[in-house]
Amino acid sequence: MTSIPATKAAISALKIEQRVERDVKAGIPEHDRRNHTESEEGLRSYVVREIIGRVHENRQSELDKELADRSEVEIRQLFQDLKNTDALVDKKISSRMANLVSGLKRSAQDYSAVRMDLEIFRHRNGLTREAVYRESRILHHSVIFFIVILETVLNAFFLSKGSDLGLVGGFFQAFIISLINLGFAAFMAFSLRNCFHQNLVRKAGAMLLCTAVLATAVTFVLGVGHYREALEQNPFTASQLAMTSLWSQPLGIQDFNSWIMVVVSGIALVLLTAKFFVVDDRYPGYTAITRRVRTLQKAWGEAFEDAIEGANELAEDIHEVLAEKEKTIRAQFIQFKASIERSEEIHRHYHEDIVKAQGLLDELIRYYQSYSARMLNRRAAYFGELLRFELDKLPRLNTTGLEQHQRDLAAFEALMDELDEVYTEAIDTVNARCESAQESLASLVDKLELDYGLRRA
Repeated sequence: MTSIPATKAAISALKIEQRVERDVKAGIPEHDRRNHTESEEGLRSYVVREIIGRVHENRQSELDKELADRSEVEIRQLFQDLKNTDALVDKKISSRMANLVSGLKRSAQDYSAVRMDLEIFRHRNGLTREAVYRESRILHHSVIFFIVILETVLNAFFLSKGSDLGLVGGFFQAFIISLINLGFAAFMAFSLRNCFHQNLVRKAGAMLLCTAVLATAVTFVLGVGHYREALEQNPFTASQLAMTSLWSQPLGIQDFNSWIMVVVSGIALVLLTAKFFVVDDRYPGYTAITRRVRTLQKAWGEAFEDAIEGANELAEDIHEVLAEKEKTIRAQFIQFKASIERSEEIHRHYHEDIVKAQGLLDELIRYYQSYSARMLNRRAAYFGELLRFELDKLPRLNTTGLEQHQRDLAAFEALMDELDEVYTEAIDTVNARCESAQESLASLVDKLELDYGLRRA
């Protein structure tokens, strides 16, 4: 900001000594002179134009900036929003409740429909008991994976001798055998489960399939043993030798290690079949529909919990909005009051600047007179009254907006006295409305459960 310069700087900028020398040469009247010289008037014009003018411009820009900042406050609007919390709550709750009600109805319809499917399934298949199955799919797959890997490792040891790649080749052969056993076990479990179906045709077909799969699996396991024995005789023709031996003498395995492979594969086949069979209910399809019912039952319970939680979250969201508004009101009030104080201080400093500028002008005139006296080697040419500013002709600061805001400050102080009470009432209103919404949701859930037959009256 432009400030009042030092006297020496002003003397240098105005070149007062050159002015005096020029005035002395031109001749200055003595006591009878009544008017100031052109140089003296130039001093006053310089101070008014170059110093006070720039100071006024900067002080006015500061005032305008403070005025613009104060004009942006929204204290009245925010305070009115707090008083009109009912409208805000109605708007947010109506929108949120519409979504929650829609979700609850859709969940109730889905749950009711699948419950009906379950009842129809039970009626058609003559089932009066609950489905028996394993809840954890992860444990089921983990046990199957363990059995497959264990069978692969054991068989790999016996097959590695006749493989061109040694243990690596034996491992891959054993892994393929384990996968085939896994497929046989899955088919066996499927056919066994269908043997319990009430449809006689389907039951008979399942028994035939089970017998065929069992015969094929036993033949394959024995073939693995013959293949292991043939590897001992000739690794290059082991496959042909194994097929010939299996066809002529299925149980004619002479090698002990080969019988161990047969036993290992047989045990793995039995364990995998049992695992596939017991993981679901023995009646085919009963587990799948029961799982759907329980999944939707859980979803229905979670839907109600989510609806209640949604109402709580809505209350928290509105609380945050109200708290932010209350905080903003207080912050804007503090800034508004501080801005008015800064504007008053700027106005006061401007008047102080005028006094300092007058003092600077007095110093410049005294220096002018003193230097002219030394030039003439006698008393100065003129020792009249020093130049003075005509205050009514100096530029004034525009404080129209400041006066209006000073009146607004008194109104804002009255609002701040009521703010705590209004904010507390707004919070109480939100809590009451959200509790009412939760009660409405609980009533809706009871009605939906009765309407859709999810529970008995």
